[in-house]
Amino acid sequence: MTHTRRVGSILRNRFISGLVVLVPIVLTVKALGWLFAFVDGMAEPLAVALVGRAVPGLGFALTLAIVFVTGVVFALGPFARLLDWVDDGLDAVPIVGTVYGTTKKVLEGFGGPGGRNAFRRFVLARLPGRTTPGFLTGEFTLQMKDGSSFAVCTVYVPTNHLYVGDVVVLPREDVVDLDVSVEDGISLMLSAGASVPPTVREQ
Repeated sequence: MTHTRRVGSILRNRFISGLVVLVPIVLTVKALGWLFAFVDGMAEPLAVALVGRAVPGLGFALTLAIVFVTGVVFALGPFARLLDWVDDGLDAVPIVGTVYGTTKKVLEGFGGPGGRNAFRRFVLARLPGRTTPGFLTGEFTLQMKDGSSFAVCTVYVPTNHLYVGDVVVLPREDVVDLDVSVEDGISLMLSAGASVPPTVREQ
């Protein structure tokens, strides 16, 4: 029975990991495809009415402009609050809320509006038998039953995919701060370490 539960847990975790990887990719591609088809369908008759002929690439350019303007508009106060309400509504939906919330947090860490708070610094995490690169996500004080306490850090360590990884909790002294930006750290991860600079300094 224990073996069956272990297998079931592994299968469930792998299934969720697969969803976290595939859902944002599929949704992004489908949404952009639908948006492009919709805009392109309106752009051609609009161009014919204005300049007398179809303008190649107009639908693509308008799609990029709409996505950019949407990002600008929803960064403003009233629209940002509206987006927060949508987020809260999706979070309340079983399974969908879990996948959406987790995916959004991770993607924000890689450059979204909340990126500065999500991934603070690119660091090295000293783990048993190895030292691995990761992203510092938080720091807190761990209070023990005997009254002692010490500072610990949470570090996100990507595994087989940039958007899938483990969160490890380490003593502060086992986290090495580097003079590498989060953006350069992402490049290092995507290149499997090939883009590492010749000299990396501890901060």
